[in-house]
Amino acid sequence: MTEENDVIIENAEIVDGVNKAYRGSIGIVGDRIKEVGKFQGDAVKLVDATGLVAMPGFVDSHSHADGTLPWYPDCQSAVLQGCTTVVAGQCGGSPAPLGEYMRPPRALSDELYERSPYLYHSPSPLLPVETVNELMEEKYGWTIDWRTMAEYFEFIGGLGISLNYVPLVGHGTVRYMVMGEDYKRHATADEVDQMKTQVRQAMDEGCIGMSAGLDYDPDVFADRPEMDACVATLKDYDGIYAPHWRRTGRRRDIKMGAGYSETQEGIIEVLDTCRSTGVRLNIAHIAPGWHTIPPMTPHIGKAIGEATVAPIDEAIEEGLEVSFDCIPWECLEPLPYLCSVHFTQWLRLLGSREKLAEWLKVDEFRKRAWEEIESGKLFQRVVINPCLNPAHWAENLKITKHDNGRYEDKQLSEVAEAIGKDPWEVLCDIIVEDPHSRGSHTDYRGNEEQMKVFFRHPRCTVGLDVSVCDDKWERRHPPYSIPLPDTYSGYPKFLIRYVRDGNLFTIEEAAQKCATLPAKFHGIRDRGVLTPGAYADITLIDLPKLRIIGKPEESRNYPEGISHVLVNGELVVEDGEHTGARPGNILTRGK
Repeated sequence: MTEENDVIIENAEIVDGVNKAYRGSIGIVGDRIKEVGKFQGDAVKLVDATGLVAMPGFVDSHSHADGTLPWYPDCQSAVLQGCTTVVAGQCGGSPAPLGEYMRPPRALSDELYERSPYLYHSPSPLLPVETVNELMEEKYGWTIDWRTMAEYFEFIGGLGISLNYVPLVGHGTVRYMVMGEDYKRHATADEVDQMKTQVRQAMDEGCIGMSAGLDYDPDVFADRPEMDACVATLKDYDGIYAPHWRRTGRRRDIKMGAGYSETQEGIIEVLDTCRSTGVRLNIAHIAPGWHTIPPMTPHIGKAIGEATVAPIDEAIEEGLEVSFDCIPWECLEPLPYLCSVHFTQWLRLLGSREKLAEWLKVDEFRKRAWEEIESGKLFQRVVINPCLNPAHWAENLKITKHDNGRYEDKQLSEVAEAIGKDPWEVLCDIIVEDPHSRGSHTDYRGNEEQMKVFFRHPRCTVGLDVSVCDDKWERRHPPYSIPLPDTYSGYPKFLIRYVRDGNLFTIEEAAQKCATLPAKFHGIRDRGVLTPGAYADITLIDLPKLRIIGKPEESRNYPEGISHVLVNGELVVEDGEHTGARPGNILTRGK
C-alpha cells in the first residue's frame, strides 16, 4: 500500500493527454499528481469517478478573463464548464500598464452611459483613471490602484481566484499609456521606444507574451514597423505574439456598398511579423481568409479553409513556430433583443423598446432608420450588416423568442419570404408586434466545413474568446448585451458536437485540442496532461449526460455533466456545484 494521498479519484476513464484512454485511479498529493493507473492507497478525500471521464483541465487559449477577475474571482462561468487555466490579456487589452488614462472596465458600462449618454459611440474609449475610480468607489467600494502588471498580479493574488491565469500584456493598453488620447495616428520613433520599454517591463514582471487587437482602437492605427518593433522585444524572453489580426478593419463608418475587407492579408501580415522577428506566434480566433457572396457552399467553405491555412503551413515548413486557436462551432451571438443592434441609437434616444415600437408604425421613421443603417453611423456585426451583406443579412438574423410563436426559431429571411415582404419591413413589423422579442445572429465564419479544416489542423487549439462572470450579468442600457453562450458552455458544446454526437475527434484528440496543445504552445509547464508530476488540474465529465441548458443561442446557464473540477489539487467544483475554493495561481513566465 502506498503512502497516503490527499485526494484519490477512483474508477475513472482516464484521458491523460498522452496515451489512449484507460481505466484507473489518480492519486494527488498537494497540488500535483503523484500516481496514475491501478494502485491501492488511502486518501483524505476519495472521489468515485465510476462512469466519468477524467480529462486534463481545459486550457483556454484565448480568454478575456483578466478584465473581469476582480469582480468574479470565483470564475464560475469557466470552472463550471471544466476550464482550469486561461491565457488572458487578448486582443490588445490587458489590465496594465496604466498611465493617466485607461479603458474603463466592463463592470462600469451602464454607469458610464448614465454619466455621459451618447447616441452612436462613446466620444472616447478612454477616461482618466481618477474619473474611473470615482465610479468604482461609488458602485463597488474599491478603486483600481494597480498601474503595472506586477501590481495587478499582487491584487489578484490577494483576492484569490478559482483558476489559473496566464498573462499577456496588451499592445493596445501599452499604446494608450504612451500616446494617451492622441492615438489616432502612427507613433513616432520615440513613442515606439517608450512602448518597447513598457513591453519589456511587463515581460520582466512575468507576462508570457504580447497580444494585439489590430481591428480595434488604438492598435488599428499602428503600422507594421511599430508592431514589428514591439513584437521583436519578445524575442529575448522567448515570448509569444498573440494578435487579433486585421479582419474587419476599424468598425466605424461602414457605409452601404463598402464591401468586405481582404481578411487573408491580415493573416499574412502577422506571419510576416513572425518571420521578421523570429518570435513565436499564436493567431487569435482563426476565421476564413475570404468572404463569399452569395454565402459559400460546404465545398467552397472547405476550399477557403484550406486556402486560409496554406500560408500558415508554409511558415511552419520554414521553421517558424506558429499556432492558432479557433472558437467552437457554432458561434452564436445573442443580441439579446431583436431591436438591440439595428436600432440602438433610437432606443437610446426614445428611452424604451415600447416607444421604439410605437415609432416604427410610422413609415417616415422607418425610412429614416434605414437611412441611418445605410450611413454606417453605427457598426453592425458583419453577417447582419446590410451595408456589407445587402442581399443576405436577413438570413443570419434569428428570432429566438416572440409573442407570435410562428416566428420563433426562424431566420428573418424565412419569415419575410413566407409573408412576401422586404426583410427590413418585416423586422420592423415583428418589433411592433412584440417590442421585447429576442434574437441572435448566426456564426460569422461561413460554414462548418471550413471550421473542421481549422480544427483538424495539428497546430489548432480551442479558444473561447470570453471573459469570466456569473449567470446574472447583463448590460441594462442599449444594446442590452448579455454574455456569449460560450462563456458558460463552449467546451461542452465542442465535446458534444465533435466527440459524443459526432466523429470529428476521439476523446483523446479532444483532450489535446482543449488542454494539452494549448499548454504546450504557450509554454505552460506541467499542465494539460494527467501524468505523475503534473499539476492536478482535472475535469471529470459525465459525457453521456453532458448537456447545454436552455436555447443554445442565448443560454446563460451552467451546463450539466461537469461533475468535478480540481485546480492545483483542490476541488473547485464538486457534484456540479462551485465549492467556493480559490486555489488558482498566476502562471507568470517560466511557471
